[in-house]
Amino acid sequence: MKYTGKNHIILIGWSEKSKSAIQEIFKSDETIDIVIIDNLEKSQMMEERLFYVRGDATDEETLLRANLPKAKGVIIFADQITQDNYATKDPLLVDGKTLLVATAITSIEEKTNTPIHVTAEVINQKHIRLFERVKVDEFIPTQEMISHAAVRSLFSHGVTHMYSELMSSKYEEAMYEISKQDEWRTYRDAFMDLLNKGATLVADRGDLNIKQKLDARIPDDAQLFIICDKETISKINSKIH
Repeated sequence: MKYTGKNHIILIGWSEKSKSAIQEIFKSDETIDIVIIDNLEKSQMMEERLFYVRGDATDEETLLRANLPKAKGVIIFADQITQDNYATKDPLLVDGKTLLVATAITSIEEKTNTPIHVTAEVINQKHIRLFERVKVDEFIPTQEMISHAAVRSLFSHGVTHMYSELMSSKYEEAMYEISKQDEWRTYRDAFMDLLNKGATLVADRGDLNIKQKLDARIPDDAQLFIICDKETISKINSKIH
């Protein structure tokens, strides 16, 4: 099939991870379309706003059938199945295939002069520099995240339960991006104002050390992230707009 909509999210590769991502996306936005690209004969999941494009995601023609230039963003999940249908955990093979997909996306970006936000699951963090060269915007370093959680569990018992709670879709609270407000001169201003509204300011872009610099000025191009429930973010956004 050929998808003709726009502002959709493309998920590359079908797995339990993509299934969880679909549930999380619909939880965040029930009106958005999701397009899955995979080589399976048919979609493994049926939803009203879920579409399936069968094909090789390293092929630009397949990506165009998913209307890539009009997409809100793309998530590339690591594919651990080889061409001969054997499972592999070799980081070189898995990340190599992901890199080929990212390269095909970049090629379409350049041909259409359209910026496309790409998030890629990377098995080995050492490979991230290669993905940066093909304009991948964000990374999920799977191997390092698992290793870090396992080690921390030895020194801080119960830490894996905290990770599970933060990542679980069964909890009502989630992370949202919020614009800097004119009345917020410092991070303390934003932190206290949001706290009074039921939200917690946790980061500016990738910087999680907000509490260590509360009296620092917030730059105009700040990208602030908060944790709260859906009702709270709706109230905050309604007052902003």
